[in-house]
Amino acid sequence: MADEIDVKPGYSPDDVTALIETLRGMVELEEGELYTLRKGKLHHVVRRDEENGLRRIMVMEEAYDAAQIMARRLRGAMRGYRPDPALVISACVMHVLESRAPEEADATVMRYLQRLFTRAEPAPEADAAPPEGAERATGAAEAASGAPPPGPAGGKDRPARRAPTAP
Repeated sequence: MADEIDVKPGYSPDDVTALIETLRGMVELEEGELYTLRKGKLHHVVRRDEENGLRRIMVMEEAYDAAQIMARRLRGAMRGYRPDPALVISACVMHVLESRAPEEADATVMRYLQRLFTRAEPAPEADAAPPEGAERATGAAEAASGAPPPGPAGGKDRPARRAPTAP
């Protein structure tokens, strides 16, 4: 990559340097940062971490915890390398997108979102443990079982779905 820029005829690199210094006096520019000129205005370009290609995104705590557990499990199979939870989450997302039809992938995401937004908040006195043998179904377990997604909430508060209990 060249360290110099092409200067139009009639101007010198010294003219460009002087203009940049004048601009620094008028606008707060930081050394080493990138800016773009759009519609006559300078916009700061936020750098991505080009070293590993990861972007910062918000992830639900339960998804991060599950990815962390999976990364620990993978350590043995990957000869001591424990992948970052962000890479595990990326692998799961890409698997769903690549292995299912778009409608099925969308349905999986919708089931998860419905489960998130229809969770019943436990009453203060309902802190007791669930009955013996009753296990709470997770979004992944529901997706794996092929269970149909819960119906739309329709503005009504509905309790979260639970797995059937043993007789």
